[in-house]
Order: sequence, then C-alpha cells, then structure tokens
Amino acid sequence: MVTNHTHTMTDRELDSFIGHVKVHTGINLDVSKRYLLESRLGPILHKFSLNSYAELLRCVSVSGSIENQALISAITTNETYFFRDDHPFDLLKYKLIPDLLGENENAVVEIASAACSSGQEAYSMAMVLKEILFDLTKFKVQIKAFDISDEIISAASKGEYSNFEVQRGLSTEKIRCYFDCVGDRYQIKPELRSIISFSKQNLLNPVEPVAKFNIIFCRNVVNYFEESDRAILFKNLASMLLPKGVLVIGATEFLNNQFGHFVKKVDRGSVYYEKVA
Repeated sequence: MVTNHTHTMTDRELDSFIGHVKVHTGINLDVSKRYLLESRLGPILHKFSLNSYAELLRCVSVSGSIENQALISAITTNETYFFRDDHPFDLLKYKLIPDLLGENENAVVEIASAACSSGQEAYSMAMVLKEILFDLTKFKVQIKAFDISDEIISAASKGEYSNFEVQRGLSTEKIRCYFDCVGDRYQIKPELRSIISFSKQNLLNPVEPVAKFNIIFCRNVVNYFEESDRAILFKNLASMLLPKGVLVIGATEFLNNQFGHFVKKVDRGSVYYEKVA
C-alpha cells in the first residue's frame, strides 16, 4: 500500500509525463505544470496502490491500461458547470436554432458538444432546446457529446449530479423543471437525456465518418494545445461541419484560420465562426 501521498516527481519523470500527456491528449504542458501533474496524478498512485511515479509511468505505457485511462481522465477533466458563460447559450437560443428551424421545422438539426467533460454543456443545450421548442419529440434535433476520456463519458452519460453541481449555473426553477431528485442526487429528466448521445473521440485524430453537424460547441479546449495541434483541431472540426455550419469556441480562445475554413461572425455580442461553404 502507498503510505506516503506527498510524492515528488523527478525531472526525468516530469519530462516523461509531459511527453505522454502530449501524445495521448494533445495537451501541451511544460515544467511549470509540475504541481498540476503531481496534484492530479498523486491520487492515482493511491487508487492503484502504486509506490512511485516511476511505477505509474510503467503502468500507463501499456496501451489501454486502466491506469492510463485514469491519467487521461485526470488531466483532461476541467472545471465545468451548467450554462458556463451565458453568451453561447443565448446565441443558440435566439439565433442558431431559430435560423435552422425558422423556415423548416422538420429540418434535421445535429449539434455537437465537443470535449464535453462531465456533460453539463450538453445538458444545458438540451434545456435551451426544451425552452424554445417545448415538445422535443416533435422535432428532429439531436445532440452528440464526446470526450477523450472513457471515465468522464461514462459519468456524463448517466446525467446524475450532486446538489453542489446543479446549483452551479442553474436556478431553483430550472432544477425543478429538468431534474428528478433521487436521494441526495439529481437525475436529468428522460426527455432531455433522450436527445443526447455520448461517445469517445480524440479531436486531434482523423475524424471517422460521422453525421455532419450544423453546430459544434468546442469551448475552453484550444488554449491547451500548441499552434500545430490547433491547426489540426480546426481542420478536423471543419470536416465535421455541414457547409455554413457554425463553430462556437471559448470567449478567450483564438481560432487559427490559416487554411480559410471559417469566417468570423458576431451576433448581439456573441462571436461564432461559420464554415466556408
């Protein structure tokens, strides 16, 4: 058993983990992130009864190992909450969905929540759709959410949250409308869960043939990548969008558009990017 949880990485171990994280997630860390790595990976030592970071390195080097899945989950899980930043959801509610369904309410609308983390973004999207469409069964609207971590996808797909999690970003009225209280947990209502599917996807890998999307949210991801990987990310996202499809990124993020995939648009203070047809 691990008896000391205050392990410190050697410089060689730090470099090895940085390289491993880059290969498996695309996230570009540097030596200044030693504390972040130790704080995220220390609990994994305890979970798997490992005595050193050297042992963990040996375990994660095995393709598909549970230790490597735990590492990916620990590194890629970022803070998230319901309706994080209001602008993208207002854009969805007042501009993007009305534009798609205004002329043809029978249109098929495919929305993606990329790097969805623990699911709050995707469920927030579903709440917006419910608010403007009222009866989701009458419309052909689907949300596909994906993330690189098996563990986080499994958790997100359950649609189950703590009291603390639902209170971050949700009013009492929204909690009442969109969740069932089960013990001390909150379960997303089946009507919302039914329009969302969750799957694993590494956005830096060539994208397998999938349904093309009208709208992709890929927020608070880009800043973790170096410039060359950002170009790959935006190329892959463009390939997943229909002509004139819309990409929404984080408010502090910059879109590398050197290959001309997108044109910048602004609506009521919200910035989004339309795919060049």
